[in-house]
Amino acid sequence: MTYSERMLAALQNEELTEANLMLEQALQKDAPEMLASLAQELQVIGFLEEAKRVYLHLLTIFPEEDSFYLFLAEIAIEDDEIDQAFEYLEKITPASENYLESLLIIADLYQVLGIPEVSEAKLIQAKSLAPDEPLILFALAELHFSNNQLGEAINEYGQLKKQGLEEVAGVLLDERIGSAYSMMGGFEEALPFLESALEEDHTSDRLFQVGFTYYQLHDYQRAIMYLQELIALEPNYQSAYFILAESLKEEEQLEEAFETAEQGIKENPFQVELLHLASEIAYRLHDRKKAEELLEQALETGEKTDETLLTLSNLYLNEDEPEKAIEMIGKMEEDDNPYAAWNLAQAYNAMEEFELAGTYYQEAYEALNHEPDFLKEYGIFLREDGKIPLSKQVLTQYLELEPGDLEVLSLLDDSTER
Repeated sequence: MTYSERMLAALQNEELTEANLMLEQALQKDAPEMLASLAQELQVIGFLEEAKRVYLHLLTIFPEEDSFYLFLAEIAIEDDEIDQAFEYLEKITPASENYLESLLIIADLYQVLGIPEVSEAKLIQAKSLAPDEPLILFALAELHFSNNQLGEAINEYGQLKKQGLEEVAGVLLDERIGSAYSMMGGFEEALPFLESALEEDHTSDRLFQVGFTYYQLHDYQRAIMYLQELIALEPNYQSAYFILAESLKEEEQLEEAFETAEQGIKENPFQVELLHLASEIAYRLHDRKKAEELLEQALETGEKTDETLLTLSNLYLNEDEPEKAIEMIGKMEEDDNPYAAWNLAQAYNAMEEFELAGTYYQEAYEALNHEPDFLKEYGIFLREDGKIPLSKQVLTQYLELEPGDLEVLSLLDDSTER
């Protein structure tokens, strides 16, 4: 038995002192081929410092064997010694058969360091050396995908598919292409690729992607089908609950939508968007108390507080409680929200404090002069307040957006006759 073999046996028996003694002997007496095998085995089982020592020893014997620099770079990366890794890789010259692999490792390092431009340059250089190597093209596609250069990524994944490949390094190309189209907002283009990936295996992520895509395409029934399958498969897939509840709401399946939202809240009680949605559905189910409780629960999370307070003010306005609506807006940190000003205008109008109402309507008008509902409401308020010329101006703006509103046309005709 060689000293290298004895060292490995000692490590297997957790005899570290013996292993160190055998390493010293191996470096002095074992053949280089045995030492190279030992170094690789040590690297695999995680004894990186010992592997590094063997590789450095081998380089004193074979200084021209630059494949050892690749292994040393890998060890340096494992030890988070990035500068040292670069030093090893830079010793591999363009004339070496290991140069291509060194370029790929350098590209990975620059991507990890957040310098994608250099990473891309290294991969393009590698591609020029081996234009038919799919792993290089795949690395470029993955870089562009992660860097949100989605058009380039789609093209490169497509080139791989033209080579007859469906999967590279465990990644299904159709799934990547579909995801890229989806991230670009091309949901119709994404769908066939995502469905193709789903045919391979109904994984949770693929079910979510397909369900989400149908939701974006307003095909709520199919979105519901896939998202319900997802939740049955993985009940703690938190992202699915909001989309599923929203889809059920759009299909007017309000009770099922509320049950789904409640289930999602149990999985994650801090998801403010889901609490808001559940509150909206509860209100539509005529459960004002539950709707209010859910918004108060959202406030307790400390997230999106202003948005929740504004939603509460909407609820109180709908319930003819203008004082409470004003109280909620008074708690908001943002003091120039036009929708808050609009709500204050409605609240003071309901309380017949018309001067204050007019002040807040005017404040909201600066930002909401393209909002049809606001323009109509404000125009009618001005008319009732006796400000006919300004009312005509605002209602005329409204008709430019909603030319078929007979009620407003009639009001304008009446104003003209006065």
